[in-house]
Amino acid sequence: MGYCLFSHTPSATVNHCPLQLSILQSTGGNIERAADWLFSHMDDLEQAVAAVNAQQQQQQQAGAAAAAGATAAAASAAPVLDGPGRYRLKGFISHMGSNTACGHYVAHIIKDGRWVIFNDDKVAASTQPPLTLGYMYLFERVQEGQQ
Repeated sequence: MGYCLFSHTPSATVNHCPLQLSILQSTGGNIERAADWLFSHMDDLEQAVAAVNAQQQQQQQAGAAAAAGATAAAASAAPVLDGPGRYRLKGFISHMGSNTACGHYVAHIIKDGRWVIFNDDKVAASTQPPLTLGYMYLFERVQEGQQ
């Protein structure tokens, strides 16, 4: 049993609290970003949530229209002649800090088959890079015959 952030009534799931659900959806389900969003919109919370809801509706409508257009475009698209599109991860950028208002970004790069972290002037081996916490991922196209 949880509580809606915007009322003192218990709720079994976040789905019973539309404001919480809107905030979490707008931040990709990231609780730290949701908290940051909440605190930065406290003065105009209802208006900000309404804007998020309107944006989500527009994205859903645009997605449906794009899917219909993509189906038609795929049927008439020319085939790709330069081989299969295979890629491998070369690196990623992640954030170190308790929230987006503090901390900084670091780069994790594969160098000579090993992960290396670049943190300002410090460069070190990264034995367990946080692969799921990247903000930007860098890929390299794999040519036929390469792995």
